[in-house]
Amino acid sequence: MIKVYGGVYSRASMVMCVLETLGLEYENIPMLPRSEATQSEEYRALNPTGKLPTLVDGDLVLWESQAILFYLARKYGEATLWVDTLEQEADLYRWSLFISNQIEAPALDMLLAVKYAQGEPDQSVIDTQVQTLARFLPVLENHLQGEEYLVSGKLTVADFHGAAVMSWPKVVGFDFTPYPAVESWLRRILALPVQKKVRSQASV
Repeated sequence: MIKVYGGVYSRASMVMCVLETLGLEYENIPMLPRSEATQSEEYRALNPTGKLPTLVDGDLVLWESQAILFYLARKYGEATLWVDTLEQEADLYRWSLFISNQIEAPALDMLLAVKYAQGEPDQSVIDTQVQTLARFLPVLENHLQGEEYLVSGKLTVADFHGAAVMSWPKVVGFDFTPYPAVESWLRRILALPVQKKVRSQASV
């Protein structure tokens, strides 16, 4: 059986959403990011970075969340959560990497600045991340005009990854008002029944 290391409150959530959407059975081994469990000798033998998530599928041990999502969709999707042409595949990589490379770092830094603040969060750190997001979110806003999904007019793994990343600033109160298309897309993906099902499994 497929195993997923990482709790709902980590990048493992997007992996579990994909597994649920594909109807695959899996075992979840809950872990918190930066926890003692992730630094154990046993876990680091699977994932030398000590980060989450890690997927074990038979003899395959895979880490890096996007690599896991691409693998699952390609191996088990049968066109579900993937695209139909090479051109669409390039577009999927483009928008997944855009979110990963341009948006993920400021989104995560914003979340961590609030989550791990000793007292009031450092507003200067948050303001810096807001400025970075303001540089790149208009690109995503323009792309999502009149679109329900990131690529190919259908739900793909890119939507689960992207929505997970964009949910981090949302959690700490980032104002999406200037980006109505992004906000609508984010709300749509986070409201999928599979998201609720995965969140209901939260124990760590």
